[in-house]
Amino acid sequence: EIVAQAIRRVLEVYRSAAPGIDGLTPDEETAALHWARLPPITGVRALVYANKPHSNLELLKRSCPFPLVRVSFGPVWTGTLDKLLAYRHYLHSVDDDSVVLILDAFDVIGNGFDAWELLRRFFSFGVPVVISTEENAYPREVGDNAEALAHTLHELGYVNSTSQPARFLNAGGIIGMAWALKRIFNDIRQHMVANNPAVLQQYGDSVGHWFLHAYDQYELWRFFLRHLQAVRDDGERLLCTLDVEQRIFASTVMKARNWPAYLGSHPVEQHSIDVDEPLVFDAPQQLFEVKGCRARFVGRPHFPLFWHGNGPRKEAWDGLRDRLVANGCFASMSGQSPTQL
Repeated sequence: EIVAQAIRRVLEVYRSAAPGIDGLTPDEETAALHWARLPPITGVRALVYANKPHSNLELLKRSCPFPLVRVSFGPVWTGTLDKLLAYRHYLHSVDDDSVVLILDAFDVIGNGFDAWELLRRFFSFGVPVVISTEENAYPREVGDNAEALAHTLHELGYVNSTSQPARFLNAGGIIGMAWALKRIFNDIRQHMVANNPAVLQQYGDSVGHWFLHAYDQYELWRFFLRHLQAVRDDGERLLCTLDVEQRIFASTVMKARNWPAYLGSHPVEQHSIDVDEPLVFDAPQQLFEVKGCRARFVGRPHFPLFWHGNGPRKEAWDGLRDRLVANGCFASMSGQSPTQL
């Protein structure tokens, strides 16, 4: 009753401030209560780096709960270093108390949830930045540090990451407070290997130039490792954590050995020189439950906010996308093939 009285007083103030308006509709009142439960924020937006138009980018624009902002250095794609620099540049134009979502542009789609649910799940982590995950530690240059990072997060009590298949960082999905993202990208800019292009080229010549295609993820790994050491040794506040249960960002790429009940007999093949253990990019569609405009992998209890088809092959993601399109989940796209946009 005390809470109800407080809400009544708020509604009375609203009505008195807007004479001639009958008040909020029941749906608006419910939405206002939802938003009042969240920490105060000054704005929301989603950020993608895209050097060209793409049908899948249109899908993302229509399914993303936040307004989508596209950044680019032009039509020529020179590597994922461009993404790091463009994101950092744009973040400095954003208010510190905004929530910013960073997504890959051409292989991510929304999963039928609204902005309230995205913010609710984000704030439930209790950490300023949440980063998506995958089942493969990539690029391989992170080595044993990838497992060490998962163990450190577990020991610090932030996530139960050691038992989760998807416990390795993926740069294709990030959500966070703008002030924290600015710190992260400023730190990356200060310490990145690309500050010495000759060293970066020499390293690429040594391990293979495919390394440059994962350079943004490599630098995000390096930041996270530096940061966790400072958290553990110097008592710094934790700025970021991993979405190891894939509550926000889910991937259609898996390791067969992580899901023997579902993928134990599924054929796998070595597909790339930069992944040591073969991955399943073409998981059967029966492993994805679709309810209306939301889908989940049957091995996990959650319907995520986004689906990401990371990696060089995207059969499972393509199939899931097409099923959602067939269900009319992208408004004006109903009845159209993504390739026709």
